[in-house]
Amino acid sequence: RRPEKPVVGCRPHAAGRAARWFIKNFPGDVAYAYKANSSVFLLGALYGAGIRHFDVASLPELDDARTIPDATFHFMHPVKSRHAIRTAYGRGCRTFALDSEDELKKILDETGNARDLALFVRIAVPPMNSRIPLERKFGIAGTRAARLLVKTRQVAKELGMTFHVGSQTVTPEAYAHAISEVKKLIVKAGVVLDRLDVGGGFPSRYSNEMPAPLSDFMDTIR
Repeated sequence: RRPEKPVVGCRPHAAGRAARWFIKNFPGDVAYAYKANSSVFLLGALYGAGIRHFDVASLPELDDARTIPDATFHFMHPVKSRHAIRTAYGRGCRTFALDSEDELKKILDETGNARDLALFVRIAVPPMNSRIPLERKFGIAGTRAARLLVKTRQVAKELGMTFHVGSQTVTPEAYAHAISEVKKLIVKAGVVLDRLDVGGGFPSRYSNEMPAPLSDFMDTIR
């Protein structure tokens, strides 16, 4: 229609259908990344489909998510200000991601060395056919990662690991490779893992390429 101003087209019914499929086929809890789209129409469709976990990356997102009934929110940005950590904890958030010993110290300082934290160590994994690789942006690897896992295990009620294979990954094997890296680090650090967050990266369908079916990704992760 050639609008003079930018417009946003939203298809809540399609989002709800996709969410229901994902919940049915994914072997674990499904969290929606709030930063992707916080439209009330979209969030309502996702909630109606059964989404109750939300990945937030800022205080405004967290405050918005707190208005959703029965929502569990996870502060999964690995670098946060002290104010953000302190405020998020005060508002009920108990899940935080980190990828450095400095971040671990910040979290402990600003939560008063809380013993009810679920802490996820973000590791860097090599990209495999992703449109936007992220391993150089966030994540820790090798001996430093093993040392951080040990230190985090000592203070966390629940220890998790998380990774992101890169946005729009078209190869299911990227997840298999990343999970094998998780296994190596668990063995290297000698820790017991409570949770594993496989991040995002699942592909959308574009006209010029055809990624593997999402069912292949689920089978690989499972």
